Amino acid sequence: MTPDDLAGKLFASTKETAAILDNADPRTIRRMIADDTIPARKNGCRYIAPVAWLREFVGTPGAAPAPAAPDYDELAERVADRVIARLGRLLAAMAAADMTAAGMPLPAAKLDSQLKDRRRDHDTPAA
Repeated sequence: MTPDDLAGKLFASTKETAAILDNADPRTIRRMIADDTIPARKNGCRYIAPVAWLREFVGTPGAAPAPAAPDYDELAERVADRVIARLGRLLAAMAAADMTAAGMPLPAAKLDSQLKDRRRDHDTPAA
């Protein structure tokens, strides 16, 4: 097993660490962890070692780059734009429903009727 087999993982179990370190016994790995030779964390009743440390220890070239942090400002702007667009559509729908309930013509219908009147006036020959 090589560190490349752990692509996408941040930590390796003691068995995976043992396999990478020349098929050592997992008990040896746990002793190395207890001696602070391997910087590991306890996860419940298991120990896990950082894959980045394993890559560095073994000397594997081309270590996987750390994932890029998200741009929170850009994300906030995108969310705000979507929320504002949805609110605009909601308010327009509510206004249209109120106008229809009150018996008022919708602005688009009013505009269409004005355009029809202009076309009719334009198409009518002058006397």
